[in-house]
Amino acid sequence: MTTLFLDNNGILSNECVNYYNYIKEYANRYNLQNTLMALDLAAELHNGQFRDSGFPYIIHPLEITNYLILLNIRNAIFDMNLDVLHDKKSAESQTEHDLDILFATSLLHDTIEDCKSKLPNRGQEFVADYNLHPDILLYATILTKDKTDPDYTLDGYFQKIFLYWQTSLIKLVDRVNNCSTIDSFTAPRMEKYVKETKQYFYTMASNLKNNYPWFSRQTTIIKYLFVSICETVASALDIKDIINEENYYKTLYFIKGFSIGKPSMQNTLKAIPLAKKYYKDFTRKSGDAFIIHPLRVCSYLISLKIDDDIICAAALLHEIIKKCHLDYNGIEIVTENHLDFSVLELIRLVSNTEQYPIDLYYEALKQNPKAMLLKLSNRAHTCTALIDSSPSEIHSYVEECEKYIYPLCEYGIKHYPNYSYSIQIMYYHISSICNIVKSLRS
Repeated sequence: MTTLFLDNNGILSNECVNYYNYIKEYANRYNLQNTLMALDLAAELHNGQFRDSGFPYIIHPLEITNYLILLNIRNAIFDMNLDVLHDKKSAESQTEHDLDILFATSLLHDTIEDCKSKLPNRGQEFVADYNLHPDILLYATILTKDKTDPDYTLDGYFQKIFLYWQTSLIKLVDRVNNCSTIDSFTAPRMEKYVKETKQYFYTMASNLKNNYPWFSRQTTIIKYLFVSICETVASALDIKDIINEENYYKTLYFIKGFSIGKPSMQNTLKAIPLAKKYYKDFTRKSGDAFIIHPLRVCSYLISLKIDDDIICAAALLHEIIKKCHLDYNGIEIVTENHLDFSVLELIRLVSNTEQYPIDLYYEALKQNPKAMLLKLSNRAHTCTALIDSSPSEIHSYVEECEKYIYPLCEYGIKHYPNYSYSIQIMYYHISSICNIVKSLRS
């Protein structure tokens, strides 16, 4: 099997091996028989094909399936089935079936288009020769662009995808993965990609969220990464009509509504008007309201199911000490507004108000998981503006990521298993943007 995971230089891709083993273990845990068959079939069919980066092509469907696992898609599917079936046992059974079809399709989604010589019957072999479920063929066919069809249009292609949550989810994550390697594209291809992403994929994410609210959290996470990548590329290549002036009220009302719905979020509710007050005179480099940044940091954490009241309140206020020159190093936000003191402690640590040397600063973050999570969400939403920085600022920023942020993520994944999936998603987000910026500015 490992011979199927060689890159274009004949070197074994450890990433492919790790993804393969992880997905196989997950499929065995939940008895996903179609997934297990599709895992080996996809590797065989894509054997000898390579990505633009030189990796074996199979890394792409493996990463898509792994990302769906990181998004905890199983829980969302179970919640949907429980709401429909009103019986936990029936919902569990249906979820196992749905998850099996989803993952098997994600593994095989490119084979009909890219492996024609091995699938001369356009994927009918999935059912006839490999005894896979017919829905896998249905969804894989919908995801395949048939440009030989005289009636083919891009609008028509996406309209078919919109019909099913399965194809919508896979296509969204497929685009996330392709966008993360956009640094290997030519400039014209980058421009085409970001325009297409805005035109079709922003809409797809909204449609999925509106029609299947059980996937709201997952689509929010995906949308944030789309926005980060598209804004970064658009700024670098001066592509018009990609970066939008963002009306921050929608995000603010989401956080407020979420906090009202959870009695434990009192500090977050108090922090919302404070954020509006303290940031009202500040703007971002793009010229829009600065408050958009802390709102994104907070709502991203909520979408990752990090809905701890102290973290969310600190996320909204994490820039006030550095930007607003408070007279008493922030103590007034506690005494005057009755916030929990631990909110201020978290802000001070993430802001490094004690001016620890950088090595000690990151060691302190490792020992405080709340501070670590806030730091990573903040980093995910500052890297979008990185492209407009000077070469020395970019170098310093990327160097800090490579020397401290990535090891911080790896430490968190290992030592804080409750947050492991969330940290992996932020790690993927940050590293994708940094790689794009390095490539565009090199």
